[in-house]
Amino acid sequence: MPVNLDQWLDMVNFGLVVLIWLVQLIIYPSLTHVAEAAFGTWHRRYMLLISIIVGPLMAAQLALAAAVFLTARDIPALLILGGVCIVWLSSLLLSVPCHRSLRRRGKDRAVINRLVRTNWIRTVLWSGIFLLGLSR
Repeated sequence: MPVNLDQWLDMVNFGLVVLIWLVQLIIYPSLTHVAEAAFGTWHRRYMLLISIIVGPLMAAQLALAAAVFLTARDIPALLILGGVCIVWLSSLLLSVPCHRSLRRRGKDRAVINRLVRTNWIRTVLWSGIFLLGLSR
């Protein structure tokens, strides 16, 4: 049986939920434990590698959420698409500036704490998107 758009979206959503909870509970908090001398190198490598994983998943999620909405045109599909758009805005307006600051200035506990705190937006949204998708 072929996989439909909803199933593809569910799979991508699941991947992003697992990823964001790992980032929220393990990766971002561990930034405070990386030695200052190694932080710049570590952070650059992390950003390169995580981008290879999260970039295609986020692009696929946006495309699939839009396609599902265009074919279903129902409230859950609209909520999922809206949530995905808010995740993108949160990433661009909150997370990316924090990472740019860490790349430019090095280890900064205040920036790391802001990154952890503001990442809850994406964590909650991606979790909700995943659960909403399963209920469709």
